[in-house]
Amino acid sequence: MLLEFLTSTYFDNSVLMWGYALGTVLLFIVFSRIVLFVAKKYLKKLTSKTKSDFDDLLVDLVEEPLAFFIILAGFFVGYQFLSFPQSVSDIFYNILRVLVMLDIIWFVLKFTDSFFERIIKPITSKTKTKLEDQLIPWIKKTVKIILGFIGIVIVLDNMGIDVFALLAGLGIGGIAFAFAAQKTIADAFGGVSILFSRPFVIGDTIRFANGAHTGKVEEIYLRHTKVRNLDKQLVIVPNSILAGEIITNITKTEKRKVMWTIGITYDSSVEKINLAKKIISNAIKNCELCDSDYTVAFQDFGQTSLNILVIFYTKQATFKAMAAARDIIGLEIKKEFDKNKIKFALTTQRIQLKQ
Repeated sequence: MLLEFLTSTYFDNSVLMWGYALGTVLLFIVFSRIVLFVAKKYLKKLTSKTKSDFDDLLVDLVEEPLAFFIILAGFFVGYQFLSFPQSVSDIFYNILRVLVMLDIIWFVLKFTDSFFERIIKPITSKTKTKLEDQLIPWIKKTVKIILGFIGIVIVLDNMGIDVFALLAGLGIGGIAFAFAAQKTIADAFGGVSILFSRPFVIGDTIRFANGAHTGKVEEIYLRHTKVRNLDKQLVIVPNSILAGEIITNITKTEKRKVMWTIGITYDSSVEKINLAKKIISNAIKNCELCDSDYTVAFQDFGQTSLNILVIFYTKQATFKAMAAARDIIGLEIKKEFDKNKIKFALTTQRIQLKQ
């Protein structure tokens, strides 16, 4: 009974041959899982202890692409137990060939990723400038796109598709696409301009859009730049806008200017005005965050106050340093004004009624 079942035929092959074929495929799948497990569990631990990054690169490569290649090899070996018409075999081998090529493309792209992450990045991180660090992601993406495109062309050619005719058709459509993608192209050129002219780099605090936005640059991409503003909101700015903007790089600024107009009441005597100026000057002098260059002078007669002009500079240009200096000086002025009975002027309005 069992022998009769094993010798029975389905799709021109006996059950026994189908069993050999499926068993072979399953065996290769199990073997691929073992290879993947060993690579992730043990090889990575061993290579992480070595000084060289080359062995880490090799382990990255032998993971998924190699496991998939082993599975494809299992299908190839398993198919040898079966007998099909030549037309069916041609279709099977063509599909298998395409899958092998796609696996090779996967391998090459994974190699590119690992090569840039484990070999190139550690080298560029040791340089003094940040230009190389910003260029690496762009170069990596460009290389991967080119390699992927070449791989797809080879696959299509092996499938019998006329690649040159296809590319010619894409060339005609590319003209229309170029018109539609003018904004994208402008953003890309803006990104290249920013990268090489370097008005700012990642980590710089900038002010742009006529002073409407101030924030820290987090990422610079080909099309846009990500800026985290003072409200901790992420602002995504097209590079074409930034490339044509007047940008103030606060990080590159040596000092940061603070300007106040402090108004005191009109009933203040000249002595009180001079005392107020002295209190303000001392507050600035005693603040360690402030530069020695400052101005404190009587400004003008306001509608409701006698105005004193105050200009000082912080030693650091960061927003935190400026806010801290304003806080220290402002509270010191308030404390001394209260102690010496100097009154801040309030905005008032006088209404005269005629009877």
